[in-house]
Amino acid sequence: MAKPTIKARAQELLTLARNLTATPGLTWVEANNAIYGPGGPFTRLMPTAKDRAAFAKLQESEQIDELLDSLPEPSVKPQRREHSGQVNVRIPKSLHAALISEAEAEAVSLNQLVLTKLAMHLQVR
Repeated sequence: MAKPTIKARAQELLTLARNLTATPGLTWVEANNAIYGPGGPFTRLMPTAKDRAAFAKLQESEQIDELLDSLPEPSVKPQRREHSGQVNVRIPKSLHAALISEAEAEAVSLNQLVLTKLAMHLQVR
C-alpha cells in the first residue's frame, strides 16, 4: 500500500487540531503537546526531516498554528518554594571517575565530596 501524500497527512493533523480546539477547557499547550509531543501524531505522520520541511510549507501547517493560537493560555500556578534537596547533574565520565577516585582517597562518599566542593565554591563568592 502506498504511503499517503504529505497533503493527506497534513489534512489528518488539521482534523485532529480542529477536534482538539473544540474540546472545552483545553489550553494551547495541551493541544500543542497532543499534536507535536514526542511519539505523537506529528512524529508518526511526518517521520523524516524532508516530510516536516514539506509540511511547514503547507497551508494546513499555518491553519494548525492559527487554531493553536486561538486556544487560551494555561493558568499560571504559584511556584512552590519547597526544596527537596535532590539534585541530578550529568557530568562527563572522566570527571565522574576523578571524583570517585578522590572520594575513595578521602574515605568519604561521592555525595559528601561533591557537596563539600560545591559549598567551598559558594563560600568564596
